[in-house]
Amino acid sequence: MELKKVAFFDTKPYDKESFERLNSGRYDIRYFETRLTAAALPLADGCDAACAFVNAEIDRAVVEGLVARGVKVLAMRCAGYNNVDFKAAYEAGLTVVRVPAYSPYAVAEHAAALLLSLNRHIHKAAARTRDFNFSLAGLTGFDLHGKTAGVVGTGKIGRIFADICRGFGMKVLAYDAFPNPTTGLEYASPRNEAPHQR
Repeated sequence: MELKKVAFFDTKPYDKESFERLNSGRYDIRYFETRLTAAALPLADGCDAACAFVNAEIDRAVVEGLVARGVKVLAMRCAGYNNVDFKAAYEAGLTVVRVPAYSPYAVAEHAAALLLSLNRHIHKAAARTRDFNFSLAGLTGFDLHGKTAGVVGTGKIGRIFADICRGFGMKVLAYDAFPNPTTGLEYASPRNEAPHQR
């Protein structure tokens, strides 16, 4: 059976490693470092599918160029799709698929890691220790416990991040254009009114 050919754009080393581990020879994946643009279309010649990432420019010219080269499916390795001309894809008969969602826990936990890194100056401390400088000057942070975290947006990620903050002993003040009364979060009003519990 002939392998289906996939033009895999905007490849990073970790992409290739992950996809090759899962592929097991089922598909003939051609990896390219360049992102999918009109100039990169010749790389998709003879491929059944193209796989692109968030920085691709998939306008009408790219859609039509993909279809002219035999591409039937465009697989986006991201949840966002604002860079895809869906009207052109529909008219050209190009099927577009995407990642339905990222793990909300992974995103919220990463945000918490960034918060801790900034508060405790971990990025600066790491650079210093590489130079054998173990001075604490300028590296002291503050306790998150007892502080107030402002969470804008209380979808899945925002609610999980709020839970992480509460786990640190922080007070959480949330804002959302459409407050969810089931979250148990204290919501701030967009007008200078007192916060209210929802």
